[in-house]
Amino acid sequence: MWTSDEFEQVLDGVSRLGWVLLKRFSATYRPSDVLAAFACLPKRDFETLRRLNFALTDELKAFLDEHLPHFIRTMPSTTQHMVDDRSGPPRGRIDWQRTIARRTQSGSDPTRFVTRAIERSADTGAARLFSFLLGRIVENGEWLDRHQIPEIARVQTLNSTDIARRNAGALRGRGVRPSNRLSAREVGPLRKSRRPDVLAAVRIYDLYVNIVELANENLLRNLLRQKQLAPEDLDDLFEVWTLLVLVEIHLRNGWELNEALLIGGDTAPKRPKFTLEKDGLTVEIFYQTVPQEMGKASAYKAIFSEYDLDASMRRPDVTARVTWPTGEIQRIIIEVKRTRDQRYILDSVYKTLGYLADFRETVGPNSPLAILVVWDGIKRTKAAGRLSPVEIVTASELPSISLPY
Repeated sequence: MWTSDEFEQVLDGVSRLGWVLLKRFSATYRPSDVLAAFACLPKRDFETLRRLNFALTDELKAFLDEHLPHFIRTMPSTTQHMVDDRSGPPRGRIDWQRTIARRTQSGSDPTRFVTRAIERSADTGAARLFSFLLGRIVENGEWLDRHQIPEIARVQTLNSTDIARRNAGALRGRGVRPSNRLSAREVGPLRKSRRPDVLAAVRIYDLYVNIVELANENLLRNLLRQKQLAPEDLDDLFEVWTLLVLVEIHLRNGWELNEALLIGGDTAPKRPKFTLEKDGLTVEIFYQTVPQEMGKASAYKAIFSEYDLDASMRRPDVTARVTWPTGEIQRIIIEVKRTRDQRYILDSVYKTLGYLADFRETVGPNSPLAILVVWDGIKRTKAAGRLSPVEIVTASELPSISLPY
């Protein structure tokens, strides 16, 4: 089991390092693409996860059950000048400048008046924010209803959608103009409101933008903390942390990050791959897969094929392929195990040696051929050397290791 401090350490690393990469490729990928890639989820599945996260939040339920009814009962109003251009008795204050201009244009009709009556209206900035949010809640609920989600979640989202649809109609009936877009500038003044219901609407607006429209670092942290992107044992989270730390080590040593392949299809998970360059060297870091030539050269693929075993289920967690200016290629396997148990570490060493035997024709040639990353529980008893085919490092040691190329 992880302590809370250990969990927070990895959580901070994943969210922080993930955004370091995002900022370098912000013109290519949306934040949601990066999050989906690190979660190894198909894009459509991640879209469903984000929308469900918004629809099922306690904040949204409180907004619909408490703040929305209060706002409808006590809607603020504003005064508007309604311009009326017509023949007949004037209704309201006469705008003589416009009246004279209109009479001149219409043949000097002495009965024509342009008036500016003051009327009260419910079409305020706060009301338009509520109208916008209700429209987004309805749109989100209808999207989820067309996709496969748990039945208990479907019941809750359908109820929220119904409440939002009815109240959106009530706002339209009171003269509030519906809007499909609302800018941050329009919402800005409402952040200073003294009304709790309006402030609640602003929070829901921020929630919708951050989760559904953008997705941001805080979303990544919250989803990971709620274990919505990782299994109960959190091994995947530690693997992603290791991947991002490896990329950071390269950046810290002067490597340039030239490419980040994060986008997969709607039916296939994403397998992140990073390409970095320095002094004519190129390193490609593969996550949850191996370079194509390694897969083809697998010494054990005949055994897997004979028994119809899916070998892709047993790939190294991370693989690095280094191409030297001379054309020489170095391939290194990085296996990740979230453990401090020495018996499990011993089993992991044997598993790593098994990978080296399977890919012996393509891995190497320089030592170490593999790096085993464990959480803790092991200590080196002699000076590090490069003769051993496997180097074992702990999570605390990983950020400061020297690259073996």
